[in-house]
Amino acid sequence: MQLMDTVSEFDSRISPTFEALSIKVISFSTADGPHQKDYPIEFEILTRTKIDLYTQEAITHIISIQGYIPGSISIGHQHESLIIIPQSVHIECNYKLLSIDKKDMQRILQHSQPSLHYSEWLIDVIKNANIIVELKTNQNTLTEWPLGIKSAVIL
Repeated sequence: MQLMDTVSEFDSRISPTFEALSIKVISFSTADGPHQKDYPIEFEILTRTKIDLYTQEAITHIISIQGYIPGSISIGHQHESLIIIPQSVHIECNYKLLSIDKKDMQRILQHSQPSLHYSEWLIDVIKNANIIVELKTNQNTLTEWPLGIKSAVIL
C-alpha cells in the first residue's frame, strides 16, 4: 500500500466514523453532596477527526466539553474556603488531542478492526490528556480545575 493511498483509504474508511464522536468521561474527583454522599463527575466530550491533506496527518480535536458538577468540590487544604460550586459546564473549544502520520494510519488500517483499533488509541489519549476547565467558585471567581479522567467510553 503506497503512502498516498493510505491517506485516502484512512480518509474514506476511518474519518467518517470519527467525524463527530461523543465520549463519556468520568473524573477521578467526586463532588460532595447531601448526607456525606460522593457523586461522580461526568462529562461528555465531543471530538472531530479530519485529514489534513497538506501535512498528510489525521488530526483529532476536542470540540466541546459538556457536563454537570452535581455538588461542591473542595480545593486545597481542608480548612481553606475555596470550593467549586455545583454548575453546568459547556465549553466550545478546538483542543488538538491526537495527530497521527501516514505510518500510523497504515498500521491502523492493517489491523483486523481498524475503527476499533483507532478508538482504543483515542481513549488512551483522552485518559492521559491534561484537560483543564475553568469553573465557578463560592468566592464568585473562576478557577482552573483538571478533569483527571478515570475512565472513558465512546457513546
